[in-house]
Amino acid sequence: MLVLTKFLYSWLLPPGILVAVLFLLWLYLKFKGAAGRKVVLVVGLALYALSLPSVSELLVRGLESRYPQPPAPAGDVMVFLGGGAVAGVPDVEGWDQLSSFSASRLLTVARLQKRLGLPVILSGGKILPGDAEEAVVGQRVLVGLGVPDREIFVDARSRNTAENARYTKELCVQHGWTQPLLVTSALHLPRATAFFKRAGLNVTPYPCDYQAGTRRRFSLLSLAPRGECLADSSAALKEYLGLLAVKTGLQ
Repeated sequence: MLVLTKFLYSWLLPPGILVAVLFLLWLYLKFKGAAGRKVVLVVGLALYALSLPSVSELLVRGLESRYPQPPAPAGDVMVFLGGGAVAGVPDVEGWDQLSSFSASRLLTVARLQKRLGLPVILSGGKILPGDAEEAVVGQRVLVGLGVPDREIFVDARSRNTAENARYTKELCVQHGWTQPLLVTSALHLPRATAFFKRAGLNVTPYPCDYQAGTRRRFSLLSLAPRGECLADSSAALKEYLGLLAVKTGLQ
């Protein structure tokens, strides 16, 4: 009964209700013999497919499986790549907080720093005026978690992954680091690694913040459209397009 309730509930909220509306519109257009019904059907099916767990996990797993997590990571510096921050909200030690993606990455960095004792580069600025600076917020959080401030190096200029690589290289050259341990979400890691290698950095990829776990057994919920699955599919498609842009030199 619980599974059935969740399945029915998924059709009352986006994207399920949008898929249902598109299907009803397609039926109406088909009944009327109106033009455009094929377009409506294709859009509806695409939206439905991208909202399914099986499709989103397939897209995500294709990226997250490219770099296994090294059991004995080594290097002379760790690099944290920001994944967003929320401005103007209270945090434990002050204001502004990291997004869930950034927080997961930073927690991994804090745990690795405790184990390896390496210095940390925090890379991530702000895109628009009024945004929170990811690296600055991350520095405050790391210090609050017990990482010595002297071991933290901040790049608050980067606005995208390409600039993360560029400004990180400047810090590495300045301090003589040659073996960066690159820590970011497993979904983001293939594109990030491509940028860092293109910048001439010999990075060791360290994935974290996985979105696709073990394959799920089929159930009624496997056919239920979910907003989080649509978000994961969109994020994965962005990464695939980004990888294509890096390889073709468009970015």
